[in-house]
Amino acid sequence: MAVTQSGIALGLKLKAIREGNGFSQRELAKRAGVTNSSISMIEQGQVSPSVQSLEKVLSGIPMTLSHFFACGENQTEDVFYGENDMQKHDKPYGYMQVLAEKLVGRSVTFKRLYFRPDSGTGDAPLTSFFDQAGWIFSGNILLSAGSTVRKLTAGEGFYLQAYTPFRACNESLTEPAEIIVASQEGE
Repeated sequence: MAVTQSGIALGLKLKAIREGNGFSQRELAKRAGVTNSSISMIEQGQVSPSVQSLEKVLSGIPMTLSHFFACGENQTEDVFYGENDMQKHDKPYGYMQVLAEKLVGRSVTFKRLYFRPDSGTGDAPLTSFFDQAGWIFSGNILLSAGSTVRKLTAGEGFYLQAYTPFRACNESLTEPAEIIVASQEGE
């Protein structure tokens, strides 16, 4: 059977997805219920699998055909991040972590702010160049936003427009507090 450009592209895509999920050819073959040589031949573009065969191989990942064909072929950046993958930036109140901080072209900022007991952002108000949405993940936070002050508890949230002066404080003497904050950068 002749090797086609589309067969090679399909094989390379399967290989990238398999490796991106941390599977060896043998592991994927076992999970999908096919032979190891089937995976190898598809990845090398030596065979062009039928829709049913490809669907069976993808079931070992698991991934649907539509998901497989919708995936970007050149996606090389990490998608998942563990707590240890995110650097802790020391702050007066505790620390901040940014999800996918080193991702080139990142347009969304997603932060975890950890407040030690009896700590805050300080007396001087902070501002952001971008709108920010936040959710109190744990504990209680006293938030000053513009001329408004409110005590927020776990499960409550806030939305600050760009350039709104704000301060945050964990008034608890014993319990830490965490805030999850998202903002969109750009334009």
